[in-house]
Amino acid sequence: MHRLRRGGCLALGVLALAGCSGLGEDTVTAEHLEASIVEALEPVEDDAVRGADCPEGLRARFAEMTRCTARIGDERYDVRVLITSVEDGEAEFDIDRARTPTP
Repeated sequence: MHRLRRGGCLALGVLALAGCSGLGEDTVTAEHLEASIVEALEPVEDDAVRGADCPEGLRARFAEMTRCTARIGDERYDVRVLITSVEDGEAEFDIDRARTPTP
């Protein structure tokens, strides 16, 4: 499910959680975040989404947030990923792309 928000792209997503070995804590891996960003932004952009880079995974806790970078066309955009809820092994999150490319 996707929706466009004035001033930037806001996409909503859901991911199954993976246990983080040794920590006993559920996480969303960087690879899953990157794939979700590409999938969420693709339908709302004129230029192709070429990929996304997230420096690390995200603890699956309400209000946890990380910043990633999306490559759209020839530009790079900051992307904020925010966990909005966690229930029954799934994390719901918002993906919010900056309006302007990163200088």
